[in-house]
Amino acid sequence: MAKKAFEDISVNEICQLSNFPRATFYNYFDDKYDLLNYCWYLIVNGLRGEKHRAIRATSDLKLYLDRLYELFDSHRELLQHIVLHNPVDSALFTNFNAYLRKTLREIFTNDLTHYDDRIPLSMLVTHFSNTVMMMLVAMFLQEDPISLNQAHEYLGILLGYVGKA
Repeated sequence: MAKKAFEDISVNEICQLSNFPRATFYNYFDDKYDLLNYCWYLIVNGLRGEKHRAIRATSDLKLYLDRLYELFDSHRELLQHIVLHNPVDSALFTNFNAYLRKTLREIFTNDLTHYDDRIPLSMLVTHFSNTVMMMLVAMFLQEDPISLNQAHEYLGILLGYVGKA
């Protein structure tokens, strides 16, 4: 993906590069998108942290943002090459966006506590997921990216608090 667009990569190429027969590939995956979802799972798996840990809005939302930042920052060069060949509106990024959003929604739905119950949990989960995704785009995909410290400041403001989140 760092050398060509995901849409242009065939299952045959994947099998050749990985030295696996095509039949073996299909024993494990339905298609290249199924393989891609498995890759997202492996990449994002460490994000969850402790199981069923109570999330307290601002401080823990910042923690998840920090974990994602570390993940993307540790692969910044690779990410830049992938973006060169796969535009942000490509199937690759659409797929990753959907996977990460789904994962964040699951985490927040399962672990969110101490929230204002005047707002439905599903709405709050959507808000938190969208906010984290927006920060990631601002830190890694904008032409003039923001820093992690700026993201923390903006996160606090967006969640209704002035100062550090």
